[in-house]
Amino acid sequence: MSSSRKLSVKKPVKMIFSGGFLGSGKTTALAALAKRLIEKEQRVGFITNDQSENLVDTIIVRQMLADLGVPVEEVVKGCFCCKFDELIEHVEKILAHDPDVLMGEPVGSCTDFVAAVANPIKIQYRDAFRFAPFSIMVDPERVRSLILNETQTDFPEDVAYLFGKQLEEADTIVLNKVDLLTEKETRRLLAAIGERYPQKKLMAVSAKDGTGMDEWLEDLISGRPGANTVLSQIDYDRYARAEAVLGWLNAAVKLQAEQPFDAGRLMTSLATRLRDRFKIEKGEIGHLKFVLTSSGKSMWANLTHLAAEPTVGGEKLDRLPRGTLIINARVKLEPEDLETIVRDSLDAVSRDMSVRSEIDDLQCFSPAYPEPPHIIREPIEG
Repeated sequence: MSSSRKLSVKKPVKMIFSGGFLGSGKTTALAALAKRLIEKEQRVGFITNDQSENLVDTIIVRQMLADLGVPVEEVVKGCFCCKFDELIEHVEKILAHDPDVLMGEPVGSCTDFVAAVANPIKIQYRDAFRFAPFSIMVDPERVRSLILNETQTDFPEDVAYLFGKQLEEADTIVLNKVDLLTEKETRRLLAAIGERYPQKKLMAVSAKDGTGMDEWLEDLISGRPGANTVLSQIDYDRYARAEAVLGWLNAAVKLQAEQPFDAGRLMTSLATRLRDRFKIEKGEIGHLKFVLTSSGKSMWANLTHLAAEPTVGGEKLDRLPRGTLIINARVKLEPEDLETIVRDSLDAVSRDMSVRSEIDDLQCFSPAYPEPPHIIREPIEG
């Protein structure tokens, strides 16, 4: 492996990375963990990741951790695995703030993280970092559809393959959103995961109401070594097909109205209209996220399944005369079809609410074939 840049650390920095498929709730969960670490007087840095610019997750993290002194960086235009040098550049920026903990979330279509990211870091920067157990978060509905085959999904088999590979390289599998489940259903889903992946530590949490979050954090900071499960094999052609089946859209939109408009209504109306169009086209949703920002405050909405209703979070915005809307959509559609549906739906909702919408930037594509610069399959402690 080529020689690496020197990184200046006073003591080893704990690296807490959490992966998981699109819609599993990684951003909210990691931000909640970051708040708990700060309460323990730990200094925290945060790195987000996406295949394109205008990332909703970065805005959400900055909003959730506002006033807590958390530096937030983002690696865009590729996953951590394929943008290793850029990842290290952003890590270096965060190290300037002397963190105790560095948190990160690979893009939701990423797998092979241990071989392509963790192992190279362990080799090149052995004295600088210590990995916490690598968590993979899962949404209950993905367990039902992609592991148990109990519910209908229009995702092809290659997506189930990618989902399974993500779970296979976890140290800990974290079932999120248990606030939506009965205790009986939580136990059933955990048992199903445990039967399929018997060597994994299992946890059940709700980032929304805090269930299980303290126990998860204690395991992460316990000193138990992490990111040690290397995939023995992975078919990169299937991995690439699983990513390429998704249209990937990021857009930034200026909104303005003569009469103030309801921010929450606009986002939920847009999410509902898009969901209904996606249903007609059998466009399974990976995730659909919006952030509406005005006067330094941000409100967000998300939708992760065709059968779901939009949920809203962030700061409650009053009626607004103007704002900026960021749209992130990951949907099983051809990019040109996804772009057309988003443009048409945005126009329709804007007309209905007497809002002028102007798209500043829009990128829509399918992810390129993953080509990590480093892949190290030998298990490496550290």
